[in-house]
Amino acid sequence: MPDPNRYSTLAVDPTRRFDYWRDVVCQHCLKADSQPASPSDFCGTLGVKGIGALELYTLSSPLHHWQRDDRHRRCDPNDDLWLSFSAQGFGRFEQSGRRVSVAAGDVFLYDADQCFRFSLGGTENHLLRIPRRWLAARVPGIEQRTATVLDDRRPGVLPLRSMLAQAAEHATLGDGALSARYAETLLDLLVLSLEWQDLTVTHGELDLYGRAMRYIREHLADPELSLERIAQVHHVSTRTVTRAFARHQKTPVAAIWQERLDSSRRALEAGQVKSISQAALEHGFSDFSHYSHAFRKAYGMAPCSLLKRP
Repeated sequence: MPDPNRYSTLAVDPTRRFDYWRDVVCQHCLKADSQPASPSDFCGTLGVKGIGALELYTLSSPLHHWQRDDRHRRCDPNDDLWLSFSAQGFGRFEQSGRRVSVAAGDVFLYDADQCFRFSLGGTENHLLRIPRRWLAARVPGIEQRTATVLDDRRPGVLPLRSMLAQAAEHATLGDGALSARYAETLLDLLVLSLEWQDLTVTHGELDLYGRAMRYIREHLADPELSLERIAQVHHVSTRTVTRAFARHQKTPVAAIWQERLDSSRRALEAGQVKSISQAALEHGFSDFSHYSHAFRKAYGMAPCSLLKRP
């Protein structure tokens, strides 16, 4: 007998195969627009399996493209989180300004409650549907973890991948209690890997903040000093720099501004400059009037009141 939880385009007229594929995936997963990468005959299979309160979908297909936007969210409200494991797949994913190239072995999260673009192809692409409440209570800010590949050097990732592959391979996971335990173990491994990765990121961002502040203090006179320059020098994205400063309730631009003002004030108080223009230029301010206004606003006095007279 045919498996009622397995769908294939092979039994469909070639001219309707992709339409059938799109309808089946949208019915079981999410509403979204989809287009094939190639107009040639499309051949795809979809397996559907329950694991406790979770659902596992296994897709094998040529490369094709999905896009979920606000229109789909309105007609198909859904706040589930999805864990993607491409055993032998490939593609590209984009959500909330974050992008990831998908290669065989990659594991990452995405959010049904946010718009996304997903190009996907290859065999054994496993998608695990997770109710948001299962993760939101254990991982604060889970919506910020989308489109980021889990580092397989961190605890939890390798056994998580193995268990997803085994779940897709076996026809059944046993009785309801065993299946529920399997689902709980999957989520425990996912939470462990997210917490460990977040700890590593936190330490890295703390270190980046210290290095960035040293760079700012050493380059106050550089008129090109900016968020973009800091990111370029430290070989990270501007988003990473901004996040590192946010942990200290600061922005990079505000930090640069404050360091320049503080340093110019110390120079004035120590008699290291002979004029307001020198104090401004040597600390990265090219507009003297703007500098005086900012100085007065920050310290309640004009910079000229600190200028040492000969």
